[in-house]
Amino acid sequence: MALLKNILLWTSKNDWMSQKLPKYKFVQNSLSRFMPGELLSDALEECKNLEYSEYGTIITYLGENVNLEEDTYQVVDHYRNALIVIDKTSLNTLISVKLTQLGLDFDKNLCMENLNQLLKLAKNYNSIIWIDMEEYCYLEQTLEIFKKMSENYHNIGITLQAYLHRTTQDLDELLSYATNLRLVKGAYNENSSVAIKNKDDIDTNYMNLSKKMLSKDILNNGFKPSFATHDDRIIDYIINEAERNLISSDTYEFNMLYGIRKKLQKEILESNQNIKILISYGEQWFPWYIRRIAENPKNLFLLLK
Repeated sequence: MALLKNILLWTSKNDWMSQKLPKYKFVQNSLSRFMPGELLSDALEECKNLEYSEYGTIITYLGENVNLEEDTYQVVDHYRNALIVIDKTSLNTLISVKLTQLGLDFDKNLCMENLNQLLKLAKNYNSIIWIDMEEYCYLEQTLEIFKKMSENYHNIGITLQAYLHRTTQDLDELLSYATNLRLVKGAYNENSSVAIKNKDDIDTNYMNLSKKMLSKDILNNGFKPSFATHDDRIIDYIINEAERNLISSDTYEFNMLYGIRKKLQKEILESNQNIKILISYGEQWFPWYIRRIAENPKNLFLLLK
């Protein structure tokens, strides 16, 4: 299974594969299980449908490693339009961005200015901008930018990856900065020198980190953790830990990917837990799509159906 995961992650970064595979009908059919469409209107329509069922949502426009300045401006304009539409329609929907979409690969100052524009607009709409965490090579810069932006904006959230060795240390440091922090397992193919490779060890680290994030001391200071996981055992652990410490379910939330484990999503909602569904959309879906399959290679059978 580990070999299959490594092959899938290699595929997600291969230019030839990214050009050829998306053209096949069976890939396109499988994709519809994981995203409602390529357009912003497709994503927001599904946000509206989910809101009828009392789910909150987070949307992210797929695409990473943008390498032209004018293309970063198009990304900013896209998200600006999304924020305007979300506000006008009063959707319970937030936005999550990748800093490499905003120019991090070639101009950190440009990236920060682009992010600043989005944060300023989101603040006017009383909304939050989430920052996705990308590959390890971007970690230091991403945290640096987050800390800098947190000096002027409280409507910003950051993502940490449980499979990295350093995340416990990063979490301890970020608790003095972050109001909104999302914990994920991690989906990139990192070297064992920086990342935990054993699934059980990753799960254990995730639970240890979640316990720290559910500390009453930091929750009382306005900190709101988000736990992105589809793992029953981890979800049960978090709920039990919160109940054991008399922590209200209003003070934290679960995040789950659109189309994955819908029955579990409904069970979480019906147990009076807060949950937001992460909806991805856009034409540049291939790397993201393959990483989703690699997170649980059993999803490969959906592709082959």
